[in-house]
Amino acid sequence: MNIIAVCNQKGGVGKTTLTINLGAALADRGLKVLLIDLDPQGHLTEGVGMHDQYLREEASLYDCLVDTKKKVRLADLIQSHTRETYAVVPASYQLMLVEQALYMARNREHKLRALLGELDGQFDWVLIDCPPALGNLTDNALNAARQVVVPIQAEATSIRALELLFDQIESIEQGLKIDVRVLAVVPNLVQDSAMSKRILADLHREVSRVTPFELRKRVIVQAAWSSGRSIFGYEPVNCSEGENKQEVIDLYRQLADYVIEKAEEDRRG
Repeated sequence: MNIIAVCNQKGGVGKTTLTINLGAALADRGLKVLLIDLDPQGHLTEGVGMHDQYLREEASLYDCLVDTKKKVRLADLIQSHTRETYAVVPASYQLMLVEQALYMARNREHKLRALLGELDGQFDWVLIDCPPALGNLTDNALNAARQVVVPIQAEATSIRALELLFDQIESIEQGLKIDVRVLAVVPNLVQDSAMSKRILADLHREVSRVTPFELRKRVIVQAAWSSGRSIFGYEPVNCSEGENKQEVIDLYRQLADYVIEKAEEDRRG
């Protein structure tokens, strides 16, 4: 089972839409895919059309991570998507309490890894949408996944955020004596400007595993998210949207192939 943490502590980089659509691209390959919304804001839960789950009072991911008396298994939280081919573990508002609850917990960085160990064999790929912060939840995701995909915008502040994330990864590696591999750094929401071109050139020169393609800012991606669908499942409203949809789908298929290839490279050593 391949597990990927999709993370960047800088908000607004399109992390959630990338998680949803990469998951859909992998599922489109006939693979069994699970998306986990580890962000207390619940954007992925909303983006897959399950926003009603966010405010539910039933057992949630919070109970799994904090070991409450409810004794909830991660498998109990998995929901099939009625209109997509991936499954989802939705977030709930209670995740906002996890950072504090885990602060003094024993083995706090290993909670999610243990939970995912119970699912081994049920899914080919698990994608974890991380919160836009470097804390206990992101540490859990990095330790559980040990493979990372990083969406990044072509902005000067994004480069600094990338450096901070790499520092966090190195800290986790040293502290837990593990190896965390960056599978892909993905230029996302790219706009056509001289500054973007300059920063992209810097990224390709200075950072390894930057994808040889970029995901441009497209209205149709936001339209799909707003309708609770991936770009693969979204129904275009006109011919122009149909053309844009196919172009975006082709790019996400490239991303899925790139991620699969890099994961296999790392396994071979």
